[in-house]
Amino acid sequence: MARIQPVLTPTELVLVDQMAALTGAKRTEVIKSALAVYHWFVRQALIGSQVVARKPSGEEVALETAELAVLEGMGNRLGPAELGLLATRLAAASNPVEAARIKERLTRGFYGI
Repeated sequence: MARIQPVLTPTELVLVDQMAALTGAKRTEVIKSALAVYHWFVRQALIGSQVVARKPSGEEVALETAELAVLEGMGNRLGPAELGLLATRLAAASNPVEAARIKERLTRGFYGI
């Protein structure tokens, strides 16, 4: 079986070396662990799950995949009129936090999640 070597940028190589030094593991083990975490995340996203994320403002939100939202009956794609109203509110928003909330609602309403 042929070995497949991942193509890493110089920055990624430095991070792998730092993690290997911190954990006392080999570079290959660090890369295997990173791939395992990536595989888990992709699998969770594809089968439907809930992921808690932290916004730059520090607020924690639960992100749901579209598949899970549809299964739970929470999928709600907004119509053109509703999207237009949200866009108008976004343009008029003076508070950056409120603008970010409206933008998120606009995006979720467009995709129906």
